[in-house]
Parts: sequence; C-alpha cells; structure tokens
Amino acid sequence: MNAAIVPVSPSALVLLPNPAPAAPPPPPPPGGPKGMTFASVYSDVQQRADEMLPDRIVHVADLRMTKEGHVTVPGGQVLRLNTWARRQLAAMLGARDRWFQSASGEERAEEVNRRFTRTPGEKKLRAFKDPDGEADGIVRAFLAPSFTPIDDARIFERMNVMMRGLMDEYRFTRVTFTDSTTHYTAVHVEPLDLDGDLLHPGFHLRNSEVGASALSLDDHWLRLVCTNGLMVRVGGKRSLYRTHRAIEDDQLAAALVIAVGRLPERWQVAFNWMRSAKHTTVPHPDDAIEAILGDSAEVPKALLEEAQRLVLRDGDLTRYGIVQAITYVAHATNKDPDVRFAMERLAGDYLAGTPSVAVS
Repeated sequence: MNAAIVPVSPSALVLLPNPAPAAPPPPPPPGGPKGMTFASVYSDVQQRADEMLPDRIVHVADLRMTKEGHVTVPGGQVLRLNTWARRQLAAMLGARDRWFQSASGEERAEEVNRRFTRTPGEKKLRAFKDPDGEADGIVRAFLAPSFTPIDDARIFERMNVMMRGLMDEYRFTRVTFTDSTTHYTAVHVEPLDLDGDLLHPGFHLRNSEVGASALSLDDHWLRLVCTNGLMVRVGGKRSLYRTHRAIEDDQLAAALVIAVGRLPERWQVAFNWMRSAKHTTVPHPDDAIEAILGDSAEVPKALLEEAQRLVLRDGDLTRYGIVQAITYVAHATNKDPDVRFAMERLAGDYLAGTPSVAVS
C-alpha cells in the first residue's frame, strides 16, 4: 500500500548545541521496514542547513539580471536561480516562465532589468551556497519581507531535544528534497496485521522553507509487501497543520509532541477503516478512481488511467483494492513527490469514507 493521510477527530534558523550522543537505536525486526534512523536524518538536515546563506531583504529595483540568467544583488553578489525561484520571479515581474528559455540571454536581461526598475517594494531572498562554484549562491525564493519560515533544521532540533527516544522506534523510509518542498516519511518498526497483510503505521512530515506549503504532519501507512504508502486524515483533520509564521521554540516543540503523541489513537481508527474496506465491494472500481482523482489539478490524467488499468487487472474490486491501486501508481509510476503526496492524500480521504462493516 502506498502512503496516505488519514483525518483524526479532534479530541531564521535556530541551531542549538548538539546534545550528548545517545545510545544507538535498536535494529528493526527481521523483515521489518528498511530505512534511515532519526539520528541519520537529523544529521542530514543539519548539514543541509549549514549550506544556507543568510536571508537578505533587498529592494526589487536594486536587482539586476545578467545575460547568463543570474541575479546580481546590492554589493555585487551573483546568484543563480533554481526552478522555484525562477517561477516566482516570472510571476513577480508578470512574465511567463517559459519565456526565460525562449529569449536570448541579452534579451532576457534587458527586459527583466527594465521590469526590476519599475517594481516597487522589497523581497526577502533565501539562498543556498553554490556547490558548483558557478555563482556566489543559488536563490531558493523571493518572499515577502515579513515571511517567517519554520525551517526543517528547527523542526528536527525540537524533535531531537524532546522526542529522540520516541523517534528511535521509527524508520525513515523516504526523505525527499525538492526546490520548493521537503518530505519526510517515517514508519513504526512494529507492524499491524490486517489478515496477513503487514502494515506499518507512521507519519509523513511535509514542509516548505520557501513558501510553497504549510508545515503538516499526516498519518502514513506503509504496506510492507509492495512498499506502497497511504496518508489518512482521521476526523477530517491532519495531526499537525501550521502556516509559516512566528512561533516560539517551546510552542513548536509542544505542537510536534502533541501531533506525534496522538498518532496511535488515529492509527487504530484508520486500521478499522481498512478492515472494513477489504470487505466492501465496489461494482465499478474504475469509475470510483475517476471520481477520486479526476477533479484534482495535481494528478496527471496518465496516472489516473494507469490506476484504473491496475485495479481492473488485479481484480480486487473492494474499496481496499482501489486504495492500493492509486497508492501503488503514486509510488511506482510517478516520480514527483508532490504528486505522490496528492494521490496518497486523496486515496486516504476515500478510505476515510468507508462505511463500517461487521467482520467475522
């Protein structure tokens, strides 16, 4: 099963000194989920944070573009653009992103610089060091000066301080960095048995340090037999959802502790949905997949059609089979983590609508 989010009913960069090394976490049980330990992911996140340049607030009119497509900021620093920053710049200046590829370097620089000088206001620039040395850095985003991101390093520092022992019970099966988002998928080492189908419950943490999405933590399930994932929202709510704005370290830590602490109760609700879903037949599963994915602007039609073919080919005409078909395609056919996130979430929402069925 692929990962999905399940709703549950209600019931700046800060780097702190590293705490003393902890004892190594226990290995996963034989045949359990393979993945990275929290300590390993925490180290990678901190290393990535070390590659960030200090944020700068600049007047847009003071920016200049070179014929190479780089941006020069006051003081002479030259920064090249990643995909997300280029799209933001195009939107800010009223130009189409594809125009940047079709125009010559001189034409692009001339037009962009004309628009820079006519654009009022300031922007916060977030950038990485340039590992290739092609420029002084890589622009990650052009943001409002008041934008206050909750960076990944700060999130994982709070988790390391408050929940390190608890996190040792999880394995991070997928860690993905894109130009605009970050995704961390972790599952518990102990599975739940659904009629011989081993399912590892866990969480999916999604964040954006550049304004592309809020910070969210959703219920996640890993089906061991095919490593598909599923995200489910219990009670129509995510375990954690917070837009980027100022938050104290203690508040952030408390939000994370509460979100992870409520997961076991949410897992049980979702597990009961899955049990009922395995015993709920759907007459036309391909039509059901069209209804689930067809209205989503995030899911390409080719992936929808592939999920339809898969569910008909495999012949599991239950709600559970439909969820598995969608999440398998999201995992095996698709390579975009944000599309995967959307498909797993939509499959989880469908699962959450499963009527209760008495199972003998």
